[in-house]
Amino acid sequence: MGCATTSVKITSIVLNAILAFLAVGAIGWIAVHADTESEEFVIAAYVACAIILLFAFLGIFAAVRESVCLTATSAVFLLLLAIPQIVSTIMFVHQFEVKSAQTTVELAWQANNMDGLQQKYECCGKSSAQDYVHLRQLIPPSCYIDLDQKPEHLYVEGCIEKLQSRYENDKLRFIIVSWVLVAFELLCFVIAVFLAISFRNKQRRLQF
Repeated sequence: MGCATTSVKITSIVLNAILAFLAVGAIGWIAVHADTESEEFVIAAYVACAIILLFAFLGIFAAVRESVCLTATSAVFLLLLAIPQIVSTIMFVHQFEVKSAQTTVELAWQANNMDGLQQKYECCGKSSAQDYVHLRQLIPPSCYIDLDQKPEHLYVEGCIEKLQSRYENDKLRFIIVSWVLVAFELLCFVIAVFLAISFRNKQRRLQF
């Protein structure tokens, strides 16, 4: 029993460390892609990841200290955290509409502000560089790799197609990361429950 408890204790520490690492990674990913999401979504994601990080550290501390109270608290809050995350992820999959790249590019095109998009997303024009040619305009330097205006350095893809692909990939990544976090939260919850029971039994044996 003692050997099994020790093994599960080590497993709990490792899994909570991985969960903390995933939460930090998710925070970094959100920071990089904050401009493609609404402010409310970004704030909610930051808060959720911060809470996950907090309880991952709590789980590690509780396992090291072999504290029944802290381990039970960690288990309860991990479950309470996982349930709304499961619901919100399912709702996100069915209700979330991918941001329209066409709207973003059209606004930039009308405002003559394509340079930033073309350099950031490595694209040219709305559909291709031909958009400039049809208007009898010079293809801007921002349509080229490192602004080097050589034919072989010209970005081939249009910005609408490139941005739409980016938005859809971002949604897919978010869904995958969210489910991975949920899986680790539930796994850490199960292990925390086992540890809490084991630590309680150990305390009772020491009393006799």
